Amino acid sequence: MSEPKTNLVAEDVIRTIPAVMRVVTTELRQQDTQLVPAQLAVLAALSQQSCNLSELAELSGVSLPTMSGTVSRLVAQGWVQRTRASHDRRMVMLELTADGRTQLTQLVQHIVAHISDLLSPLSPVELAAIQKGLVTLQKVFPPLEPFQRTNEGTANQ
Repeated sequence: MSEPKTNLVAEDVIRTIPAVMRVVTTELRQQDTQLVPAQLAVLAALSQQSCNLSELAELSGVSLPTMSGTVSRLVAQGWVQRTRASHDRRMVMLELTADGRTQLTQLVQHIVAHISDLLSPLSPVELAAIQKGLVTLQKVFPPLEPFQRTNEGTANQ
């Protein structure tokens, strides 16, 4: 069996990620959160540490105006709050509210449960192959903390 070419693997990744994200988007809609995956990613980033708008935009790979709009919607939902940095009162820091943390946890749990249901028909060998491939892929594209494995040594069942 020949080794896969890097560009063919890249094409498979590019084809697969949008399909997975459609499932995530559909689940977010069904939870009536009015969130999109990019907003979920912002909540995930802020669950790890507070950031200013520039840091968050850079982390997310979007422009400042785009991130400003995203943050404003999350603030309006009551899931993110703006505070002044203690070390520099001119700097505005963004952090999750308690409600935002609760919503993030519930959404991630729901999405994980749904994707787990979708994966359940696969054999243990197929699941192990997917898991091994994803662990390898995460070396190149590290996930945000809330989306990392909840049981470090074992696959979630």
